[in-house]
Amino acid sequence: MVANDQSLTVKLVIEEIRKIEQFVDDICDQLFINDTYYGNILMSITELFQALCEKTPEETLKITYNTDYKQIKITAQPIDKEIINIIETDIEIENVLDGKFSKNIYLIKSLVDQYEVSDDALILNFDISALHNEIYKKRADQLHSYLKNEKAEKKKEKSSDNI
Repeated sequence: MVANDQSLTVKLVIEEIRKIEQFVDDICDQLFINDTYYGNILMSITELFQALCEKTPEETLKITYNTDYKQIKITAQPIDKEIINIIETDIEIENVLDGKFSKNIYLIKSLVDQYEVSDDALILNFDISALHNEIYKKRADQLHSYLKNEKAEKKKEKSSDNI
């Protein structure tokens, strides 16, 4: 039986991202999580990490996971209050690029099954008991919309630079 709880503490500097990748690799290998869901878990955690690196550089972040083999709960703490406020706000796809950290938070919220905020912690929940094609399609559509919006924004910026 695989240990159903593990933790990792990293310094909030971009070079530490490899430790997070290895942590997620180990969890997914131990629990036989498929590549698509692995991507959701990895991207949501790395997006949070990148936002925190920008907001509170050089601080430390503790990431803990536990599972009952039906769900994985990944807890990250401490989370800055500004980030928590953005998480608790609804972000429309059209406004993703407008606010600081909005892109990171939008992606996290799109990739997790559920999230909870507790004091200075963010808990990301992933249902691994049964992954349905409907979930994959919904997330793929959300990611496609995001990428399309980001591409349009870059084109708009590029054309305004040429003026």
